[in-house]
Amino acid sequence: MGGEREVTTLPKIKDGDSGAEEAEREQLAADLQHLRALLEADRVAEARRFVKELEQRWPEAERVQHYARVLAPPKVRMRPDLPARSSEREWKWLEEHGREYPGCWLAIHEDQLIAADPDRHAVMARAEQALGEETYLLFHQPKSDPAK
Repeated sequence: MGGEREVTTLPKIKDGDSGAEEAEREQLAADLQHLRALLEADRVAEARRFVKELEQRWPEAERVQHYARVLAPPKVRMRPDLPARSSEREWKWLEEHGREYPGCWLAIHEDQLIAADPDRHAVMARAEQALGEETYLLFHQPKSDPAK
């Protein structure tokens, strides 16, 4: 995404490989291309469904395993060393202002934007510099859909 093209390398065909094995490799390449097209079009929910199908069809394919890990829904972890607090103010800010930052990662603390950038690592570094150990909401605002 972001103008970069990924090249998928498939296993080389050996002299003894059958036409069926070559056809399977071509189908895998086509499936991976379709998955990338979904992601480039910001159709993440559809890509998540499609990668589950690919995991069934191609359980040994490293690229499929990679995309399955990347597209897995996020896991929330609680830090018992930090007191729990409501994130209601952060979500309210997102509802009101999130669309102003298409394609950006946002760090929000209470009702304030701490950092916004397409680079998640840059946002996290700025938020940690500004807030230290204080908790904040890290959110990726999808790009606007021009068809809507």
